[in-house]
Amino acid sequence: MDFYQWCVLIAVIAFVVLVVFAVRAILQITKTAEAAEYLVLTTAEKVDKTQSTFDLLDKASTFVDSGVYKTVAMGIDLYKRLKK
Repeated sequence: MDFYQWCVLIAVIAFVVLVVFAVRAILQITKTAEAAEYLVLTTAEKVDKTQSTFDLLDKASTFVDSGVYKTVAMGIDLYKRLKK
């Protein structure tokens, strides 16, 4: 074998190694994408289950900010002052 045949052999071996690593990387990326999709789906289900709790907290914070709460707080404060 002369010099050029050795170079071609080395190039072919390098290309085969590159293809093997590329295939392995693509398989790993596919597995990672499937795992990420599973995590997203399970997280979405958990968020849907807790949505009613978030709605309740939103209503409670709206009540605290509303005039009804301020009126009740003022009534309690007035009652405490009159009681003294």
